[in-house]
Amino acid sequence: MSERRRARIPILLLISVICLAAAFARWFWPRGPERVILIVVDTLRRDHISAYGGVIDTPHIDALVSRGRRYDQALASFHQTTMSMASLFTGRTPSIESTDPATPLTWNGQTWCGLSRFAREADDTCLPTRVPTLAETLRDAGYWTIGIASNALLFEPAGYARGFDDWIEVGTSGKGIKKIATEAAARQRSASHVRAATSAALTRRPRDRFFLYVHLMDVHDYRLLGESYAQSVRRTDAVVGELLASLDAGGYTKHASIILTSDHGELLGGKHPVRRYRKKGHFGNPSFEPVLAVPLIVAPAPDLAPDTPLRGDDVFRLILEIARVKPPEIPPSPLRAGELVLGENRWTTYRADGFKSVRSRDEKQYHLFDLVADPEESVDVQAEHPEIAAAQRARIRELQGELSNRGPTNPELTDEDRERLRVLGYIE
Repeated sequence: MSERRRARIPILLLISVICLAAAFARWFWPRGPERVILIVVDTLRRDHISAYGGVIDTPHIDALVSRGRRYDQALASFHQTTMSMASLFTGRTPSIESTDPATPLTWNGQTWCGLSRFAREADDTCLPTRVPTLAETLRDAGYWTIGIASNALLFEPAGYARGFDDWIEVGTSGKGIKKIATEAAARQRSASHVRAATSAALTRRPRDRFFLYVHLMDVHDYRLLGESYAQSVRRTDAVVGELLASLDAGGYTKHASIILTSDHGELLGGKHPVRRYRKKGHFGNPSFEPVLAVPLIVAPAPDLAPDTPLRGDDVFRLILEIARVKPPEIPPSPLRAGELVLGENRWTTYRADGFKSVRSRDEKQYHLFDLVADPEESVDVQAEHPEIAAAQRARIRELQGELSNRGPTNPELTDEDRERLRVLGYIE
């Protein structure tokens, strides 16, 4: 046998071993689900779901819980859709902190994703192009990615569509359109239109391995649609049942993982020791628990305890873990496990270890709540726990520095920004 031939044998043997090892890994290593389905019910409070002990009967959402697991400590990353969804889509902590702790960035279509500190230039998209997204990561792993968005704040050119092979915007975007009544806009983005768009997108998908994101706005629009909040939750529960039934009938839930959550909750009243505080809506400033406590249901149940504290950025990582997809290399969050901070326009809300601090931007007002003893957040306990108050105030200052950014230079809402806010009922 020639020397050249003898030299080739070890190389061929090594190649064979590598190929066999790869085949062995594909056969024996657990693979992620063929389908990942994310359902976001805008503005859904956790305590209005009967599986969480709520007074509203929600049998269809409860049925999903019976197929998996509910998580009791899930929190929105912000009280506003664009920031909470930016966190869920990127695994980052949203922030509108400027270099001056007393003055946040101006809130507009360039800053309201909360990630402008990652932008390369002032004219980058609201969701900066340098930040990898959930859809991009799943698409690169072989999933066909479908996004059904019905909240106009998420519509292009914000950047949430990046990574979706098929991105459908249901309803009025507010871009270059004539004035439309807010009630009519709400009906254009209602669940029936979302379901039709979902069905069409699934029909035209080129392969069975897919990631589907569906955003439902009916609970958010309860006042625009002339309903009570409870009525909208009951109706949306039925819609979720219809959506899941149609997915079941199409065979789409076979070998699938289903995640149902919300971007934030809603205030429906309540007394809190904060002057000039709005009693209804989800405007935060400060963000009390009904705005932050959101449902999170995963079916089938992953290997994660039901009392695990989870923010939006944690859900980003959870979905990738469920899909068995390696997450992108991103800097670690400045927040520790179980922490939550919201740098709002007029207040900063901080939550950790069963206590919550709310501090005004000018630091003239401060309140501390014991969430275990006083879940209604009605009694200020800073006098009883001065050491906790001092530690949390110091941590707020620390996080403000870590999350600060110069941000875009545009100081005003554009006409398009205003129209998007108007069709959602936020401004006249």
